[in-house]
Amino acid sequence: MLYNDRQRQATDEYKRAKGSTMNYHDLLTDEDIIEIKNGELTADISDVVYDSRQVRKNALFVAIFGFAADGHQYIESAIEKGAAVIVHQADLAQYHDDVTYIKVTDTRKMLGIIASRFFDHPSSKLTISAITGTNGKTSSTYFLTRILTEAGKTCARMGTINDEIDGEIFDNKGRTTSESRDTQAFIAKAVDYGCTDLVMEASSQALDLDRLVNVDFDYALFTNLTQDHLDYHKTFENYFLAKAKLFDQTSQAAIINTDDEWGVKLVDRIHHRHRDLKVITYGTSDDADYKIESIDCTTKGSQFTLRHGDEEEGVFLDVLGRFMVFNAVGTIIAAREQGVGWEIIKKALADAPVVDGRMDRVPLDLDFDVIVDYAHTPDALDNILSTVRELTDGKIIAVFGCGGDRDHGKRPKMGKISAEKADFTVLTSDNSRTEDPDKIIDDIEAAVKPITDQYIRVTDRREATAAALKMAKKGDVVIFAGKGHEKTETSRNGVRPYYEKEVIQEVAKELGL
Repeated sequence: MLYNDRQRQATDEYKRAKGSTMNYHDLLTDEDIIEIKNGELTADISDVVYDSRQVRKNALFVAIFGFAADGHQYIESAIEKGAAVIVHQADLAQYHDDVTYIKVTDTRKMLGIIASRFFDHPSSKLTISAITGTNGKTSSTYFLTRILTEAGKTCARMGTINDEIDGEIFDNKGRTTSESRDTQAFIAKAVDYGCTDLVMEASSQALDLDRLVNVDFDYALFTNLTQDHLDYHKTFENYFLAKAKLFDQTSQAAIINTDDEWGVKLVDRIHHRHRDLKVITYGTSDDADYKIESIDCTTKGSQFTLRHGDEEEGVFLDVLGRFMVFNAVGTIIAAREQGVGWEIIKKALADAPVVDGRMDRVPLDLDFDVIVDYAHTPDALDNILSTVRELTDGKIIAVFGCGGDRDHGKRPKMGKISAEKADFTVLTSDNSRTEDPDKIIDDIEAAVKPITDQYIRVTDRREATAAALKMAKKGDVVIFAGKGHEKTETSRNGVRPYYEKEVIQEVAKELGL
C-alpha cells in the first residue's frame, strides 16, 4: 500500500473511531482567520489535505507555498475533486459560491495546527522523543526504539529510511520528517495502534518549515552540528536556530552533546529561554552530566564506560565506531529518564540493529572488507574514516562524491578529509541533480590534488565501484560514502534505480571476486 493510501486509511480509521463530525469551526478559531467567504456553509470535513491529488469530497484543502510549486495554483483542481473548504494565504482570482474560503496569515503553519485539531491532538496521548543534529539522527532513533521495545513499550518510529509502528514498516518516500499533516496523521495512527512511545528524527528544514508545529515533544536529543544544508539555511547560525526550535516545544528534558560547541550554545539558549526545562549533558568532559570514558572500538563492536554521579556502567554496543557510541549515549539517557533499567538498556544495545547504510558491511566472501555509510557531510566522512583507521592495519580506499544543487562549501572540505585520512580516494558522482557531475568532482579534486596523488576520478558511480574493488588487497577496507540506504541516483538524465549495497554485490560478481 502506498504511503498516501495508508495516510488516507489512517484518517478513515480515526474518524470511525471518533464517531463524530467536525466542520471548519472545529479546526480554525476566529484568531486564526483574516477573512472568510461563504462562512455559512458548514460541510462535515472528510480530511485535511495539502496535495490536490489527494482531495476527495468535502476535504479541507490548505494551499501552501512549496519549493517546487505553489499550492494556490491547484485550488481549482481541488475544488473540482470535491474540496468544500479552501484555506489560502494569497488573494484569489475567483471564488465559488458553494465553497468556503478562509484566508490566513501563514498556510504552512496553519496546516499543522489544523491537522493537529483534526486528529484530536494525538501527540498529547503518547511519549515522544525526537532527535535532531547533522549526523546520528537515524541510528539514534533505531537505538532508542530498540531499548524502549526491550522495556516492554509499544513503539512507533519516524525517520529517513522509513516509518514503523510496532514492527510494521511504512514507506515515507525518503523524507526525514514528513509534512505536518502527514506527521499528525501518523501520530494518530500510532495512538490507534496502542503505542505508548514515538521516536522520531527532526530535521532542520522540517523545523524551519513548521512541519512539526503543534507536536508536543517530551524528550529532545541534540547529537551535533556540522556543515550541511547551508544551501538552504545560508549560515551556521540559521542552521543552529532551526535545530534549536525543537527545544522550544519540549516539556520533559533536553539531552545535549556538549562535546560539540553548538551543543554548549544550545544549553545556554535553553537556560535563557526555558529555565524550567531539564537539561542533561553528555560527552567526554568532566563537566558533562553523563561522562563517556574508556571507549574501545574493535571489529567486534564498541565498549565504553558511562559515568553519572555515583553510577558507573560498562556498556557494549554491537555497532562499530566512536561516533556511534555518542549516538547511543544520548538514547541511553532518554531511556533512563523514562525509568528504563540498566540491564534492559545493556541487553538492547548488545544486540543493536544494524541500520541500513550506516557502518553497514556488505556481505561478500572476500579477503577485504566493504562498508557502506550514509556519510555525506565533512564531519560524517571524518568520523567513518577515523573509525575504520582504528580497526584495520590495511589500506583504506574511500569512494565518494557530493550532491548537486546543494551546499558547495562542503565539497573541498570532504576532499581534504579523504586526502588526509584515506590511503586512496575514488572521486565519483552522488546525486548530481541538475549540475554537471564532472564540475562537482572538480570542486572536490581542488582540495585533494595539493595533498596527494593517490586518487582517481571515475564519474560513473558503478564504474567507480569496479575500480575500487579491483584495487583492494587482503586486509584493506573499501568505504562507499554518501548514498547509504538510498535506492536511487538522480542526475540531469533523470532518476535511475541505484542501491549501493546491491550494486557492489553485482559488480563484485561481474569481476569474479
